[in-house]
Amino acid sequence: MTVKTDLTPVETRGGIVWKREDFLRNAYGVNGSKYRAARYLLTQAILEGYDHVVSAQAVASPQSAICATLAEELGVKCTIVVGASKPETAVKHSNVAIAMEAGAELDTGCRVAYNGTLQPYARELAERLGAYHLPYAITTPADAPPEDVEAFLAVGGAQVANLPDELETLVLPFGSANTACGVLYGLHDRRPAALQKIVLMEIGPNRRDWARKRLESVGRSLAPGGVEVEFITLHEVWASYSDKMPETMEGIEMHPVYEGKMIRWLNLVQPEWWMRRDGTVGFWVIGGLA
Repeated sequence: MTVKTDLTPVETRGGIVWKREDFLRNAYGVNGSKYRAARYLLTQAILEGYDHVVSAQAVASPQSAICATLAEELGVKCTIVVGASKPETAVKHSNVAIAMEAGAELDTGCRVAYNGTLQPYARELAERLGAYHLPYAITTPADAPPEDVEAFLAVGGAQVANLPDELETLVLPFGSANTACGVLYGLHDRRPAALQKIVLMEIGPNRRDWARKRLESVGRSLAPGGVEVEFITLHEVWASYSDKMPETMEGIEMHPVYEGKMIRWLNLVQPEWWMRRDGTVGFWVIGGLA
């Protein structure tokens, strides 16, 4: 599947190749791979006739800001659902504050913040409002047909097109695994000629089987072209998902929940391939809120 897209830049700094998804950003500072994924899903929803979107997430999640700023950009209504929070408390969090600035309505009617309760509440609210429910983690619904999954993966997968052929090792965050699956999908069609290893750094609960099944559903695999895939588990081994580790490397400010943990671990443990600094190692910066 071919998707036309604007490519975010690739930079070589300090001997490392950086894929800068954080360069995809809007006026609010919202940026990154999830922002692109949400734009695709909301655009599809609008094409299906929706003029209202409902999104549920924790107050610290960037999904509220991503959804609301895109809704403003695309000209549709937006309702943000947060659980176990009062309005005056919720708006103290930067993501919710940005969502409100972008014109979203805030719903605090769900008394529980756990996704097992929060997401069904949001789905029911969306049904009552005749609105589109943006799935948590910004991905296709669990029951989406393979053609929808493939179209979604192709949007992120197109971003591999400007990776240099000299790249031997590519480091990717592996949290919800949605961004990683898109990249792996794209690498089946356009893989750097020298690529030998993909390193997936697990910053959240184990999603290996989920990612494997998702890629297999569209005829792909975790190992494009048979390259070696190495998993490095950080979650609950070195840091919990909710831990924040602010880091800056080569002038690039890392997302503290994602790349910050990865960079800190890599610079502390110093794997041989990470220390080469010869332009053969790439790091995928997925971005987040500025």
